[in-house]
Amino acid sequence: MVKLKSQAKATSSRRTQNSSAIKQAVTSSVLSTAQANVVGLAATIPSCCGCGTLISDDTKALQCDKCQTEAWKCIDCLSISGDVYDQLLQQPSCELKWYCENCDKAITDSSSACRIDKLVSVVEKLVDKFADVEDKLQAKSDRSDMVQLDTRIKNLEHKFLHYEQNIDLKLAAVDANVSKFVEEKLRGLEEMRNDHQSTSAVEQAVKEEVIKKMDEDKDIESRQNNMIVYKVPERQSDSLEDRKESDQNFIKDLMHTVFEITLNDDSIEKMFRLGKLTNTAESVRPLLVRFKKIEDKNVVMNNLRQLRQAEARFKGVGISHDFTPKQREERKRLIASAKRDHEDNSDESVENFHFLVVGSGIRTRVIKVKKHQ
Repeated sequence: MVKLKSQAKATSSRRTQNSSAIKQAVTSSVLSTAQANVVGLAATIPSCCGCGTLISDDTKALQCDKCQTEAWKCIDCLSISGDVYDQLLQQPSCELKWYCENCDKAITDSSSACRIDKLVSVVEKLVDKFADVEDKLQAKSDRSDMVQLDTRIKNLEHKFLHYEQNIDLKLAAVDANVSKFVEEKLRGLEEMRNDHQSTSAVEQAVKEEVIKKMDEDKDIESRQNNMIVYKVPERQSDSLEDRKESDQNFIKDLMHTVFEITLNDDSIEKMFRLGKLTNTAESVRPLLVRFKKIEDKNVVMNNLRQLRQAEARFKGVGISHDFTPKQREERKRLIASAKRDHEDNSDESVENFHFLVVGSGIRTRVIKVKKHQ
């Protein structure tokens, strides 16, 4: 009996243990199923990509407008107040958009690439246009024209250099004359002081000399385009117009035939005879010719030697500058001095030579040319 009771007790104990085990297993199974359901439910609910908060129906958050995935962000992470969020929901037409980090980067990269492609396209078009313009210019340019243009430029540079040198020489001559003039006047002033003459008289004398010098320079400048032509046949007519027309035709023929200069109607500013009209053919008055351009006069004066080979009707014609009275007196003085020097140093007669004044300013000198027998 004791044994049976023991067995009964053992059997009852095993049953109790089995029941507890079954209950524990059932409880574990229920908990596992509940946890799985919770995990699955959590997996289907989106969360904030900033702070991880689950986005429920009551959570105020924005979803990415580009990818339309589970990319959400709450208003706290977006630094948006609840009032602003509510106003955005009340305005369906609002064009405000929010992009997640990945979409924002993709849009930025795409926009930059698009702009770069457009810039590259524009640059390529500009390069093509530049090449096309360069080809057209190359096609239009003529090598011979460029060579001619270069030659003309060099000629102009040469002429400019020549004019510049002439101006330098003239300035040097003027400086020398002025220095000489000032020295003479200072010497005269010193002598006048030594003679105890008044200061006012000295000043007046200087002023008069300066005025004379200025007047002389103005007179020289006004005559620089003039030349005097001698032994031009003068038509014997009472009509002034006929005589002028005859003189103009003769000068034009002379310029064209001897000096190869073609004169237009406005090439000569004025032309007239010097002196009083006489009725004798032997007395031919000199003819003053004033050119509009000094270059035409220079061509004539630099080629006077061509008169020696001129045709018969131009034989005997002489041409000279239009000198002022003071210049003519100075030239006469120089020629007289040169003749005296020749008589003192040569056995030949003065009558066998022509004495010519050449140069100007400090370069003025007298040369003698032997006459042809």
